Amino acid sequence: MIGRLLTVRDVAQLLHVHPNTVRQWSDHGLIKTYRVGTRGDRRFNREDVNRVVVTAKPNLRGAVLIVDDDPGVRQLLEDVVVEQGYKATAVESGERALEELEKQRFDLVLLDLVLPGLMGLEVLRSIKAKSKRTVVAVITGSGDDPIALEAMSLGPLFFILKPFEMADVIEVLDATMRGRR
Repeated sequence: MIGRLLTVRDVAQLLHVHPNTVRQWSDHGLIKTYRVGTRGDRRFNREDVNRVVVTAKPNLRGAVLIVDDDPGVRQLLEDVVVEQGYKATAVESGERALEELEKQRFDLVLLDLVLPGLMGLEVLRSIKAKSKRTVVAVITGSGDDPIALEAMSLGPLFFILKPFEMADVIEVLDATMRGRR
């Protein structure tokens, strides 16, 4: 079922582009368009717009893997990453993180250390063993926890302490992605 349809202006604001760009994408079939009303006004389904965000805009700037078992934190991080123009893949466990790391290359991994099943520390070890280019930002509730101290010895580039500010995440994104654009 289609929810509330978005206007050209809604989509332009969501994607941070000019409304004429949205119209051009519509004309070229890049976003599925619904014509409504007697004038045939353009409307867009949110899911179709999200596909454009995931496939077009972020691929220009980089990919981020978010690994956190807390759905609220995961969604918050995903929203920030996408708003900053990057492709975001969010998973809830270490096992899923390793699966995603096999499927594609990520420029940055935002990694919670305390996860169900395979712990973040093991994921960090695996990342470091497979790729020297992937930057890891460890997310932890306590910087002096033995697990966090062990993680530091493995050399993640960034530590983000919970509770964190969105500015902290944006700073890590900017520092990591600046040279990769």
